[in-house]
Amino acid sequence: MIDVSFTNIKSGLVRLLCDELKTLLDNLPREEGAESSAIKVGFVTYNKILHFYNVKSALAQPQMMVVSDTAEMFVPLLDGFLVSYAESRAVIHNLLDQIPDMFADTNESETVFAPVIQAGVEALKAAECSGKLFIFHASIPTAEAPGKLKNRDDKKLVSTDKEKTLFHPVKGVYEQLSKDCVAQGCSVDLFLFPSQYLDIATMGDVPAHTGGAVYKYSNFQVETDGEHFLRDLRKDVEKPIGFDAIMRVRTSTGFRATDFFGGVYMNNTTDVELAAVDCDHAITVELKHDDTLSEETGAFMQCALLYTTVGGQRRLRVHNLSLNCSSQLMELFKSCETDSLINFFAKTAYRAILKQPLKSVREILVNQTAHMLACYRKNCASPSAGSDTCPAKGCAEFCFTA
Repeated sequence: MIDVSFTNIKSGLVRLLCDELKTLLDNLPREEGAESSAIKVGFVTYNKILHFYNVKSALAQPQMMVVSDTAEMFVPLLDGFLVSYAESRAVIHNLLDQIPDMFADTNESETVFAPVIQAGVEALKAAECSGKLFIFHASIPTAEAPGKLKNRDDKKLVSTDKEKTLFHPVKGVYEQLSKDCVAQGCSVDLFLFPSQYLDIATMGDVPAHTGGAVYKYSNFQVETDGEHFLRDLRKDVEKPIGFDAIMRVRTSTGFRATDFFGGVYMNNTTDVELAAVDCDHAITVELKHDDTLSEETGAFMQCALLYTTVGGQRRLRVHNLSLNCSSQLMELFKSCETDSLINFFAKTAYRAILKQPLKSVREILVNQTAHMLACYRKNCASPSAGSDTCPAKGCAEFCFTA
């Protein structure tokens, strides 16, 4: 999905992207041992209307079909829109050569956004498959269409109790889009090239719930930012990926999974739905200890992930984990995984800023860290040396020796 409004054309992004795709599409993910990728590709350009392209291998030239009614989005063609790159290589290269010149003289600055995602979902639904949308977008969507946004950047709210409202996504259209995407197994990756304000809190909400990612290149210039963008794009396109996934975490008696953090969507308290999952995708699970655990038998966890491969196979991956239990705090601190703790606290803080002022979130993090250190000092550490030998005088409150 390529935004061909004035900003992206003028910056040189559209030409750079089209040139890169001619080689990048040779490296689509494939099943292990397969000669070619089973993934099919389709192309849409847009500003305040959408242009779909028929790139069927039998054609001498690509054909454009325009959808101007963005309020009732539909895909104007089925046969020839999603095609095998290997079979339609010549027609696709022809299209990629034409796109930059086709819109070279455009003065259109208004764009739509929500209908672009809806078009991708409808295309995958018609093809009865899962997939990923790569959207290359430049500006806040101000054209009259579902999902139209306005500037919410009120600097008077910064450092006040109402600052959190700036981080809230606009509900309604985008909330429903997230549900539609997850139901269809449609992940959204958003590449943004803004020169002015963008409502990323809202525009990034669909990627956040569909296992996608948001990349941002402010005031994009080909000479200085081009290679950075292309590196990100190559990595994103080439990495192995699974689609339409459902994950469930099971535990033995005494503790249970109570919360999940990551690019997930949940209709209930147990099934974690992911439109896509890849090697850069992490899900943090919060476990609540609500009963006595046996030091003799330990604790057991199972994580089961059902997903679809890039070749269309439905697979199940299961991880089983056995953990020792101890009533000794020293053993707990000794086995603590610092990276996991930091990951957990970062994600809880990220969620908390939607409900509390940033100042309060910072204080909570500091207090939690201080509490852990104080607990260690009280229950696990040897008495610290006198303050005259402390290398950092004045910080004796949390000085200890392991």
